[in-house]
Amino acid sequence: MIRRQLLRAATAALAAVLAATGVQVATATGASAARTVYYDASRAGEFRTNFDQAAQIWNSRVSNVRLVPGTPANVTILVDSGWPRAQVTGLGSGRIWMGWQAVNQGYHRTRIATHEFGHILGLPDRRTGLCSDLMSGSSAPVSCTNANPSAAEASRVNQLFAGSRSASEAAGTYTWTQEVDADFGTFVVGGRPATENYPWLVYTSGCTGTLIKANWVVTAKHCPTPSSVRVGSTNRSSGGTVVGVSRAVNHPSIDVKLFQLSGSVGYAPARIPTTSGAVGTATRIIGWGLTCPVRGCGSAPTTAYELDTSIVSDSRCSGINATYEICTNNPNSSGACYGDSGGPQVRRVNGVWQVIGATSRSGNNNATCATGPSIYGDLSSIRSWINTQVGGLPA
Repeated sequence: MIRRQLLRAATAALAAVLAATGVQVATATGASAARTVYYDASRAGEFRTNFDQAAQIWNSRVSNVRLVPGTPANVTILVDSGWPRAQVTGLGSGRIWMGWQAVNQGYHRTRIATHEFGHILGLPDRRTGLCSDLMSGSSAPVSCTNANPSAAEASRVNQLFAGSRSASEAAGTYTWTQEVDADFGTFVVGGRPATENYPWLVYTSGCTGTLIKANWVVTAKHCPTPSSVRVGSTNRSSGGTVVGVSRAVNHPSIDVKLFQLSGSVGYAPARIPTTSGAVGTATRIIGWGLTCPVRGCGSAPTTAYELDTSIVSDSRCSGINATYEICTNNPNSSGACYGDSGGPQVRRVNGVWQVIGATSRSGNNNATCATGPSIYGDLSSIRSWINTQVGGLPA
């Protein structure tokens, strides 16, 4: 009995010493030892404190891995002028860049640091738009200051470090925005192929539109009025429902037009919220525009493309009608192009996409796409006008 007590006391003392250095030992119950991941933030400048805080957050929420400052390091942390990103070379190893582009836009520094550590710990981006999800990244609004992983995220890290996931399975490059930084190649102008089946997406013969009522579509005034449109498919040549257009109604002052359909369709329309959102609000744009930046450079894609972006200050868009239009960021030279006109700018409200804008024009008067922010008709600001024209929007 005395020997057992001495053994337990010695084991506890050893565990306490090792825990102080970031290492946990197996207990008598047979639990796995925590893996130590060393990080070097000596070149992180003023962000070093944020990464130390992020490491403490992870250490307080997971048990199978510990993040500890030290060299030689598994993780090197750097700073540059781009978007924050993580280049993961294996589970628990790689490089992180704290990019000033997100910091200058107001994103929370420690949330960024904890998010990028999440990639090193095996978590991919999840563009949920929810502040409660650490790995939602920039899809959550700038106002989000939550730097804590959710219970599900912490549980997943524990699972990964309890298993035998290989370095090749964990490897990859992840950025704070959905676009890959120029160091590793960028997405084409239109973004990426649609990742969801948007039931309210409308192809309008060379432009894009949004179903806002069972028999009404909103698009840009400068788009032609076709004889029919395709509703409910991300493929412009198949799927969904083709329905006729009976008439068009132009807004009197901004680049917005409504199509009345010859019949109602069975797809759920996108709701128009009462406000479009403040500067920094995370949004998404969708359309069949060119995926290269110059008119005539190629054909429109068959599948609609999407791009995660955000609302920026009106001062960044030349010639904007600040009362009725939205200035929208085109990150990393990606953005709307010819063929995206009239297409939806949406944002998540309580987990549901709602439409706030219709693609109008460039915000820098440049014929080459995505060289600056873009201008969108602010549908929320003219909601009462739309409500009158369509005989009442859905509740």
